[in-house]
Amino acid sequence: MKYFLGCFLILACYSSNAQTTTYRIPCSGISTEATSKEDWNPTLQTIEEPNPSPEENNMQIKDSLAAIYRTGNHHANFSVQHAAAAPNAPTLGLNFAGNGFNNGTPCDNEVAIANNGQLISVQNSNIFRRNTITATNLGTQSLTSWCIALGNTGSKYDPKVIYDPEANRFILVCLAGYLSNNTNIIIGFSRSDTANGQYNLYKIPGNPFNDSLWTDYPAIAVNHNELFVSVNLLHNNQPWQTGFVQSIIWQLNKWDGYAGDTLRTQLHSNINYGNRPIRNICPVEGGANTYPGSDMFFLSERNLDASNDTVFLIHITDIANSPTQQTTVTALTSGISYFMPPNSREPGSALYSLATNDSRVLGAFIQNDVIQFVNNTMDTTTGNCAVYYGKITAASTSPTFTAMTIGDTSLEFAYPNIAYVGYGAANDNTAIISFLHSDSVTFPGVSAVVCDGNGLNSSRLTVKAGLGYINVLGGGERWGDYSGIQRKYDVGGTCWVNGMYGLAGHTHATWVAQLGVGSDVSVAAISENENVISTYPNPFAESFNIVFSNEKTQSVKFVLYDINGRVVNILLEDKVDEGKVHFGFSPGPLNSGIYLLRAEAIDGSVLFSERIVKE
Repeated sequence: MKYFLGCFLILACYSSNAQTTTYRIPCSGISTEATSKEDWNPTLQTIEEPNPSPEENNMQIKDSLAAIYRTGNHHANFSVQHAAAAPNAPTLGLNFAGNGFNNGTPCDNEVAIANNGQLISVQNSNIFRRNTITATNLGTQSLTSWCIALGNTGSKYDPKVIYDPEANRFILVCLAGYLSNNTNIIIGFSRSDTANGQYNLYKIPGNPFNDSLWTDYPAIAVNHNELFVSVNLLHNNQPWQTGFVQSIIWQLNKWDGYAGDTLRTQLHSNINYGNRPIRNICPVEGGANTYPGSDMFFLSERNLDASNDTVFLIHITDIANSPTQQTTVTALTSGISYFMPPNSREPGSALYSLATNDSRVLGAFIQNDVIQFVNNTMDTTTGNCAVYYGKITAASTSPTFTAMTIGDTSLEFAYPNIAYVGYGAANDNTAIISFLHSDSVTFPGVSAVVCDGNGLNSSRLTVKAGLGYINVLGGGERWGDYSGIQRKYDVGGTCWVNGMYGLAGHTHATWVAQLGVGSDVSVAAISENENVISTYPNPFAESFNIVFSNEKTQSVKFVLYDINGRVVNILLEDKVDEGKVHFGFSPGPLNSGIYLLRAEAIDGSVLFSERIVKE
């Protein structure tokens, strides 16, 4: 892996001429429970509407850049090269299959996990829930079933989910409808901290100015007071590249939503710089917690340019409808440009490629007044698609901007996201970046690196290797449009990710994984326990027993872990004969709680991983 760093300059800062509109939006219903038996789950075959294939000019830019940089007929864009390897690679913890293939593409993955271990993974167009402590799936539900009480019959797509650690609640957002006469933003505020609980549902107008526009591509974040939802407004029946009119920001009182009260909201529109609309605005999430202030930061780029080095930092001060509220836009530039990313290669026919869309900001967080963000780009030393990683220091006072490109000599990287995984110290800006990978001989999968926040990054961890190439559309395939990541707020050094990988049948699905930077995450991949024949009793008080099948005589270590992945005790390490095997132990001084018992063979394989409960 390669990492390239650039310097910064500040271009300009000015008070925006953004316009605001006040809305009051009543609660429109309660979500259908995940245990509901009736779930029609309607889906469009093969592709979400409208057809988001890149327009001709967009493809011309990609092809032109690929012709230059993939043939080596260029000079590298990067000035300083760093050797990888300062931090250790991420540690892979619990990981498992999430949302399955749903007859549509792309996945549009996002993930959220509560402090109690309840997890939600969303994709087009369903919700997957799991209790990660007990390793119990809590069911899958279509977005249509979830919000059926609202009566909107339009297609449900582009889901986003977030966990608010301050309120100990989930917020789930999706879009409905592709036309100006049926477009809505659907927002659900959970009524408890359970992944499969009910939500207070709100219908936000997707055509707020009652014209011929509809809402596309949401992004969300919360601070102490409010939820922020940024979206794009597009013309009817036009591709997202040419149909774009402007990006707008909804500012909504989150406490109203949790209580089921009428939402106090404010809509920010006409957000421009140099008389050009700022496009694809990404809210900046909090790092170790929700952003503590009453304001919010946002980022955007000139994401459809062939190349550019300008990033726009947008700052909205104060709560919705405050008379002292201001919106400022600061343009920052770096010596490292971002590029229109080329489409990625994958195995299979030479016609198969994976769409990378553009270089919009895909994820960002702020910690210690430092914003870190990521987006797609191109590695100009290889012509491969890669990750653009930016850092804005002193964001609230005198912002300065540096950037680097994270690429590989063969693999192509795309659709990154980023989360804070430090331990909260004033100088600790450690982050994990997750992203998708593929090339002409490597099936599409999921990867991650650790960033120390000072320009050095780890080697790459394969979170999930692909099992086959993707062939849903029969040629150019969708690959994204975003991947999920969220910090585990009550456990330092830990985050959860979800991303898209290729299946053996040449469709795609979602993989969910726990990642860490230290001993807080030390348990490797969990098997599906095919070898386990029986366990008893569970929960247990005086003794625990397990019977499992062992395929060959080998040395095996029986290890007990706590729920945070730390080793409690190595119970036994000895030769285990081939055949049906019984293992048992007494709890001794073990406290009541949930534990993980694993049988680990000397060759690194795992014979079983079993959740057990001490009464």
